Amino acid sequence: MSTTGLRFRRRQFFQTLTAVGASVAPLSNSFGQFRLAETGTVRDRLWMFGSPINADYEYVHQRSVLTAVEANFYFGVPNITMVQFYPSSPDLPIKAWEPPFEQYALPLKLFKRVEWSVVGGAGVTKGWETRRVLDMAHRTSNFVGVYMDDFFREKGSAKLASFTPDELQELRQRLVGPDKKLDLNVTLYDRQLDPYIADHLRLMDKVTLWTGKSADLVNLDKNLSTIERLAPKARKILGCYMVEYDEGASIPIAAMQLQCERGLEWLRNGRIEGIMFIGNTVMDIDYEAVEWTRQWIQKVGETKL
Repeated sequence: MSTTGLRFRRRQFFQTLTAVGASVAPLSNSFGQFRLAETGTVRDRLWMFGSPINADYEYVHQRSVLTAVEANFYFGVPNITMVQFYPSSPDLPIKAWEPPFEQYALPLKLFKRVEWSVVGGAGVTKGWETRRVLDMAHRTSNFVGVYMDDFFREKGSAKLASFTPDELQELRQRLVGPDKKLDLNVTLYDRQLDPYIADHLRLMDKVTLWTGKSADLVNLDKNLSTIERLAPKARKILGCYMVEYDEGASIPIAAMQLQCERGLEWLRNGRIEGIMFIGNTVMDIDYEAVEWTRQWIQKVGETKL
């Protein structure tokens, strides 16, 4: 990217900060001048899927330097899900978040709602990490839940998920603290919509639907209906990719528009409670769907629901 392009992106970033600060209501416990989305607007229901810097390098093969916090401000999104990622090889230019996690969480106090993973990328979970995350989440006022990414295995696997239903029950007990109860949110891919995971889904507070290939977005309505049958009590989030990871290319704009507009429709009629975008590790690599999505958020963000 040219120096002129970098200057332009930096100017866009600060223009977005200014626009967000001018258009939304103040947060009483926020730092400095930052403000958050007004309750009852589309923007208030938007989430960013954040990961360690450059976490998608092995898929997109391009460097990313954007942090999860910077991505939220660039998009003007008030809620964030922080998902740990351990590189599959020490040769990859990726560094997982290391304890104390509170240092990474400090700027998250600027946001309205925060989730943090207890199951990270590739379904990795570590007992010591879960303990630290739960302790931090219970002590931090705007932490509202924990997240489980890549949680389910393929049908027929010896182990169906990162946790058994009994282990999930034990985890749910630990989500109840003296001041609040944390939500349990899980990644569910369109290819996993099958009754074999029903026992696990009954224990979820929230389910986030991700469609792996943009060509399969035509099945969004059918897939949401399936989740509503499999997990009728869980609240639903629509997860939106901006990159075709198998190809290392941008999702076509028509496909990006399809999932965003369908998500807006579902927000309005109450079928879902939020839309989540993934994520900081692809947002500074000139994928055209990223800038289209940022402009779409600016257009619809203050719309009342």
